[in-house]
Amino acid sequence: MKHLVVFLGLSLLVLSCGGNKNELAFDKRIEAYEDSIEQWGGGLGSKEEINGFAERYISLLLETYEEEPKNPKNPQYLDRVHMWYATIGKPVESIKWATILLDKYPKYENREMVLESVAAIYDGDITPRDSNKVRQYYLQLLKEFPTMDKEKKEGIEQRLKYNQLSFEEYLMKQISEGEIQP
Repeated sequence: MKHLVVFLGLSLLVLSCGGNKNELAFDKRIEAYEDSIEQWGGGLGSKEEINGFAERYISLLLETYEEEPKNPKNPQYLDRVHMWYATIGKPVESIKWATILLDKYPKYENREMVLESVAAIYDGDITPRDSNKVRQYYLQLLKEFPTMDKEKKEGIEQRLKYNQLSFEEYLMKQISEGEIQP
């Protein structure tokens, strides 16, 4: 019992001194969503249920970003917003938040992945396809990460070589030339 009282007292002290209470509340709510995602497994439920869950999660992430502008986890939260919007088929929203992330947090640890994702969304998910944006983001990726994996770099350079083709046309070209298997 004595240990429990000491533990509770220390816990309250840490919680009260550990930063902004609002930030802590947001982070705890986000952790609860992430625990749900982990337990859920990412595929169970109807499309409406999954999209509803994603929209609520996105709203919480954006609320955190707006209410706690100095939260050190905001770059990660914007990245999750970007990925969840892409997952539920909202590429314009996905790009909007990825662009904010890239502009506001130029040293974000997963920047390479975000740049690659934005280029791929412009390449295959935005209608009409914007080949200028595809080129812009792939060139930026190559410029900012010159030491990336050789195979990945060659793939990006090859894609840029045939940027005039839609993503589907490019895949068909690769299949017809035996570069990839159907």
